[in-house]
Amino acid sequence: MARFRFAPSPTGNLHIGSVRTAIFNWVWSQKVGGRLILRIEDTDVQRSKPAFEANIREGLDWLGIHFDESPWQPSGDTRYRQSERIAQGVYAPIVHQLIHRGDAYYCFETDDELAQERSEAEAAGRAYMYSRRSLAYTPQEVSQRLKDGQAHTIRFKVPHHQHVGWTDTVRGAIRFDTSLLSDPIIMKSDGQPTYNFAVVVDDYDMGITHVVRGEDHISNTAIQLLMYQALGWDVPVFAHLPIILGPDRSKLSKRHGAQSVSDYRDQGFVPEAIINYLSLLGWTPPNGREKLSQTDLVDLFDPNTIHKAGAIFDTVKLTWMNKQYLAGYSEDAFMDAVWPFIAPETQQDPYCRQKVLTIRDNLDRLDQVTTHLAVYELTTDACMERVAALPLGDTDYRVLTAAQGIMTGLNEWTNTVVATMIDTLMNTLSLGKGAVMKPLRKGLTGFESGPNLADCLALIPLAELRGRLSRVLAQGGVDAAD
Repeated sequence: MARFRFAPSPTGNLHIGSVRTAIFNWVWSQKVGGRLILRIEDTDVQRSKPAFEANIREGLDWLGIHFDESPWQPSGDTRYRQSERIAQGVYAPIVHQLIHRGDAYYCFETDDELAQERSEAEAAGRAYMYSRRSLAYTPQEVSQRLKDGQAHTIRFKVPHHQHVGWTDTVRGAIRFDTSLLSDPIIMKSDGQPTYNFAVVVDDYDMGITHVVRGEDHISNTAIQLLMYQALGWDVPVFAHLPIILGPDRSKLSKRHGAQSVSDYRDQGFVPEAIINYLSLLGWTPPNGREKLSQTDLVDLFDPNTIHKAGAIFDTVKLTWMNKQYLAGYSEDAFMDAVWPFIAPETQQDPYCRQKVLTIRDNLDRLDQVTTHLAVYELTTDACMERVAALPLGDTDYRVLTAAQGIMTGLNEWTNTVVATMIDTLMNTLSLGKGAVMKPLRKGLTGFESGPNLADCLALIPLAELRGRLSRVLAQGGVDAAD
């Protein structure tokens, strides 16, 4: 059975770029009937935090990306945090196995000595490669240094004068000249395994058959392949996804809108929109459709059609897609989604649901609900301040004056009554619908745009609107008696 994995590091909150990787693994694994594993790569002890791991879990759960195995849903005795695997002693025996075979060696240079090597390489204008000075020590000298407790790392010995390569599902044939690869550290001086080594051991132990990750890992893959070969292990399928770029085609960053998933959630983006949009960063469905359900994604996905070129992340397009999903929600589903974004005091309003549904079509994101509900929450004084700042001409005052005459004689106030009043004003004043509705919206709400006018005005008490209208006309020097 095919086995995929998503392996984030808990050194920060779950980022939108990492989610794109998780989505491709998730959809691909479902496409082939495989299993998806979540592994936490926390070898960076200083930067890894429980709070970040919690954020990763929370974000994946919110998105609805489910795993067959994880730290919270293990299979047998398998551990899915590298810190726990270190405590189990998983890595050290394999390091010593490589040393015994001559594929790894102890390195005793100090940080200062290595820094000097780098400086000399830079001064000579060449790429830095470790000098392998520690390989000159005899076995007896190495043994003595270890007995003396001398600080050391362990490096993997890259076989030079060879080529290492693989056929990448996305990028095709990739080859590296091993003579250009420096011997990587696989065990740090504190006894912690490094990423490149730990990921090989973990993928092998967990039976990972497909490694799907960003193209920034391509150079790592060359080193990892050499480790697989040295250990005599089967190599998984590799697929390196195109990098995500900002609209200016530079690397995606916060200035382009790149944020953590929790930030997007708090801004009122919905999971379906994020998954749909990110799935299209680097892949295009054969029918060219943009709005795709999870079932659509799985049915249409073909890993052989993943793009090689960088994918452009556009917050505007994501926002557009979010609006499409909000528009497709049932009224109950929409209210469930928007409710956490509504102020508690507004939630107590018996007309809250009706008011929220009138502004539904104005929302691109759920967090905009408070801004658009403001049309219902203005006091008369606040409304008058807004009206005073809006342009009102002679025709506007004609409409408002005529509206006052109609509203004075009303006892009932519903959206049907409001709609009838608008029609009456159009007929009696010989004006188009827009020429009637614009002054009514400005004069009675203080806004130039907003929800359906009949539905909106029907939810504001008639007495309140009469009072506003009298003050607007008085402000404009219009005699209400005319």
